[in-house]
Amino acid sequence: MRAGAGRTNLELPDTIFPIENFRYLHDDLACRVIILEQQESLVFVSLDLTSLKEYAIDAIKTEISSHYAVPLDHIFISVSHTFSAPHTRSIEALERSSEEIKQKNQLFLQIILAAVAGAVKNAVATIQRVKVIRHTAETDATINRDVEQEAGYWIGRNPNGFSDRKLPILKFMTENQEILAVLYSVDVQSSLVETIDDTAVSSDFIGLASKSIEDHFDCPALFMLGAAANQIPKSASRDFQDLTKQANALGNVLIEEIKQEGSETDGPFVLDKLTVTVKGQELPDRKQLKPARDHVFISSADRRVSIPIVTFGEVAIVMLKPEITSNIGADIKAQSPYKTTIVATMINGGQKYMADEESYQKCTYEAMNSMFASGSAEIVSEKVLAELIKRK
Repeated sequence: MRAGAGRTNLELPDTIFPIENFRYLHDDLACRVIILEQQESLVFVSLDLTSLKEYAIDAIKTEISSHYAVPLDHIFISVSHTFSAPHTRSIEALERSSEEIKQKNQLFLQIILAAVAGAVKNAVATIQRVKVIRHTAETDATINRDVEQEAGYWIGRNPNGFSDRKLPILKFMTENQEILAVLYSVDVQSSLVETIDDTAVSSDFIGLASKSIEDHFDCPALFMLGAAANQIPKSASRDFQDLTKQANALGNVLIEEIKQEGSETDGPFVLDKLTVTVKGQELPDRKQLKPARDHVFISSADRRVSIPIVTFGEVAIVMLKPEITSNIGADIKAQSPYKTTIVATMINGGQKYMADEESYQKCTYEAMNSMFASGSAEIVSEKVLAELIKRK
């Protein structure tokens, strides 16, 4: 296998502020890229953003293909899901927006594309033969966010709820025994900065953890969002100093594991796409949601979920648009025939939440704020595992 890796910051000029409710840049947002080559090529991209609309995904793929020859369906774009970054606004919202908002949205998209171009160019320049090393770390840095209150379940911190503590890591080693890049995944929504200063743009918990890895090993550390629908950082941050301490603690766990020898894996990579059709439900007005014991779930048309799956050696990377709950991701990883299975979500866009059946029984936020009916996550999990077993 050959690989290349690159990292570039999003260059936000002072003139872009204010944008949404953001007034200043606290710490840099970054774009990270890993290219894998054998007979075919794959490109993995991670951006320190909350989410990306379809037109932004299309623009990013086009930008990548102008600098590196790769089929568009071989490009996989993820986000760190920091809550403290501007959004690419929906087409519908832009139609109702002022000219200034439209211009700033376009400027922000161009900033994203410039960072993507820079990271891709850096990755292309470093392409070389590599070995892939598998690792698994364990952390207590995350916590379940579904908390029972008097009126029903809502968002908080639940130490008794399930959280998958295992963090899959891939380390790409050059022939000179240097680390070219790291790819890792955590089940967590980076949501700490908004309670410190909701006017600050920040890469937040995961972005700062990635930077600590990069500072230590001098290589890009690409994050793929895990099964994070019901997961947040274990503790709230009092201030930015406390945030940095928490992020560095997670980073140190990853650094110590990456220092270990790990297990080498090789073999040709296989990319295929699984398509699953499940029952849908009407997506509610999010602003109207509140804790409830008797939330009425309204059925809608069936939904299709496209799931690209990459396998090589003892590694499987399962990629979904919907955010699934941590227990569903853990079930897939535990039952997978591959020794290292990464379950990544919000890949090439998003489809809101896909919660587990118990979440629907409890009327959790993830279940109420979903376009998928109860049982969808279990169906998807079953289909994914069947595909992995067939490939193995």
